[in-house]
Amino acid sequence: MAEGRMRIGDLWGGMTASALVLPQAMAFGITLWSPYTHHPAAAAMSGLMAAACLCFASGLFRGTSGLIAAPTGPTLMLLAGSLASLAAAGVADGLLVTAALLIVAMAGLLQILIALLNLGHLIKFIPYPVVSGFMTGTAILMIHSQGSVVLGGDAALTMQQGGWIPLATAAVTLAAMHWLPRWIARVPAAVLGLVAGTLAFHLMVHLQGVRLPAAWVIGTLPQLQDLQFGTVISVLHVADLQQLPWPLMAGSALALAVLASLDTLLTSVVADVATGERHHARRELLGQGSGHLLSALAGGMAGAGTTGATLVAIESGGRQWAGLVTAGCMLLLILFMSPVAGGLPISVFAGIIMDVAIFSMLDKDILRWLRTPQARMDGAIALVVIVVTLLVDLMVAVGVGVALAVVEFIRAQVQSAVVQRRWDLRERSSLRRRIKSECRCLCEHPEAIVGYELKGTLFFGTVDHLYDTMLPDLQQAHYIILDLRRVTQVDLTALRMIEHISGMMRQRDGELILTHVPKSMGLVKRHGHRHERLIPYHKDVRLRTFTETDQGLEYAEERILDRYCGCEGGRQMRQIALTDSELFSVFSPAEQAQLASFFGDKHFKARDYLFRHGKQSDLLFVILSGDVELLLPYGRKKRLRLATFGAGMAIGETRFLEPGPCETDARAISDCHVATIHHNTLKRLCKAHPDLGVRLLMRLAHDLSEDLQMADSELRRLVV
Repeated sequence: MAEGRMRIGDLWGGMTASALVLPQAMAFGITLWSPYTHHPAAAAMSGLMAAACLCFASGLFRGTSGLIAAPTGPTLMLLAGSLASLAAAGVADGLLVTAALLIVAMAGLLQILIALLNLGHLIKFIPYPVVSGFMTGTAILMIHSQGSVVLGGDAALTMQQGGWIPLATAAVTLAAMHWLPRWIARVPAAVLGLVAGTLAFHLMVHLQGVRLPAAWVIGTLPQLQDLQFGTVISVLHVADLQQLPWPLMAGSALALAVLASLDTLLTSVVADVATGERHHARRELLGQGSGHLLSALAGGMAGAGTTGATLVAIESGGRQWAGLVTAGCMLLLILFMSPVAGGLPISVFAGIIMDVAIFSMLDKDILRWLRTPQARMDGAIALVVIVVTLLVDLMVAVGVGVALAVVEFIRAQVQSAVVQRRWDLRERSSLRRRIKSECRCLCEHPEAIVGYELKGTLFFGTVDHLYDTMLPDLQQAHYIILDLRRVTQVDLTALRMIEHISGMMRQRDGELILTHVPKSMGLVKRHGHRHERLIPYHKDVRLRTFTETDQGLEYAEERILDRYCGCEGGRQMRQIALTDSELFSVFSPAEQAQLASFFGDKHFKARDYLFRHGKQSDLLFVILSGDVELLLPYGRKKRLRLATFGAGMAIGETRFLEPGPCETDARAISDCHVATIHHNTLKRLCKAHPDLGVRLLMRLAHDLSEDLQMADSELRRLVV
């Protein structure tokens, strides 16, 4: 059922589009050829054949749903300019038509080449404000072009003599297109307007009793025999064909191919907005190129997708087959319906064109954009495109609009904040759990380590802003960490700035650290081919990079502790006695000795597990040497590092207090020596030394409370 409605829609769309294209194509043909030929019927037929050939080929390739192709203003003016240039270059009058047809044929071949090279997709990147301005400017031009039609054209009739009839006919057509569909929903509005406007026109002419001016109706259509096929065939037999200015013709053909392609694909974008579908640029350009070849062989002219006829066809229900139906309807009008078509009033088509222009193409949102601060620049771009469209040319307006949109994009990128977040040691610490003395040391120097989470693109327009933001920290921080996880691209200017910042840090005995650096950015490469090879600044210095920001932060913390705590490294390799651990720090020496007697010893090699996720455990581990990482399994064979513990730290408190399956893995990073105590041993301790057992439990509860506070702070940081 839906497919049947689609065929009916294509029929209505093709019929209304053909009626709309018919007078325009004839007018364009006469305008182009009249200065160079004395055959007005053949000139009009040239426009009609161009529309038929373009619609046939476009509909056959089905690149854009609902698209109608025909001679257009931009292609007409370019081809007319080419003819003028050929005449100025000394081409004989007898060869001008042949040269013009060759230009059309070459333009078709170039369009096919553009399609085969897949260059048509570039038009999809035209910003919406440019398309909106283009459509609005075109709508104003369409309305303006109908002024002489609704005012009677060349017919010198006063208002008393019936000079008001064309204007009234256009008004009736507009009203019918808006009011009649409420009662006759199955018939397209354009068809209703065509019928109502035509009936009203002839009724008013009859009641007024005036003689019908020929300029008010289409008139008798030319016949197929009026087409001068010999003009094209004679190309193969012209003896002085070599005298044609082929470089000039080739340049004109290239300009025509580009203009027609852009014009058509802009119409395709408009059609996409109207239908909600997506055009296929390659197929559409193949169809347009083939159509131009057919048009040249048939003595036709150039053309492109027409916005007005396309929107009329779409609003009437036309989709994939509308182009073929339009071509067939035009041929039928030429062959069999000349008397009927001759009585159609031009002012009816003016009313249809004005309806499409006013209600389908004029983008009234532009005024709202200009009033909204966030969209004011988009509105200004659309306004500039409209002005250039009206004063200069449609395609020039599109070029100006795209250029303005590019400038606005760069301006927005430059003004956007590349720094998403700045943090120091007051807000964030590494996942390594540290003893109290180390924590106090880091808290005393919160500005020694500063991190920047960057986002977006680091390019020549944003690096100066980044440098200005970082400048205070460059003068006081010892370590600066740049988190590039959300950075999408880094250009050579930004790369040079990173090198410069690294050099400034080295001069102050500091260091710049990069984290989350993808290899695709060119900042980090293996086998010694580092980014210093691209822009040498410090050839003997390699920027330190880490895959995770926490790793870089832990490295910086270790260096700060070396600098201010006098440990001179070695914390990860040290070995302590059980009585020197954090857990035993609140007990007296005598109590420490009593408590130590309840602990046993264990040794683990690197990558051994102290406990596993899902396995039963009731042990408390006190690390005496080595490092242990706490991992959270997720997915398939994936683990998230939650924390790192070194000598003097205790882990496993939860399952020690309440035995059961573990929620995480604890894995030795290096060879470890740990002291252990079982849950049942804790019970014996509480029976033998109740006060000592209670104090141990309070100490463990205090440690668990600190862990919860740290987890809460980390969650808050991730949310921000």
